[in-house]
Amino acid sequence: MTGKEDEFWEKGSFAETVGSDDMKKKMRTFGMKHDEEMNFACNKCKKNISAHNNDWHGGMCDDCFNATHFPEEQHAHVKTPKKL
Repeated sequence: MTGKEDEFWEKGSFAETVGSDDMKKKMRTFGMKHDEEMNFACNKCKKNISAHNNDWHGGMCDDCFNATHFPEEQHAHVKTPKKL
């Protein structure tokens, strides 16, 4: 690949395949904020996560998602403070 085609595969991208039935369910949460419908738990750390993160971030909180898929960028992200 050359030129513009390479841009799609550059670092900093996350993509997963979704079937048409699953897409209909997931699209409801696509535009949600990261603090709406906090009815799920992160697959890694068990912190409460939103319906959006459950559907669009691999079932992970933002910190675990970024550490898993963008570890080279972790120095650029400020970790979410944990509640005491």
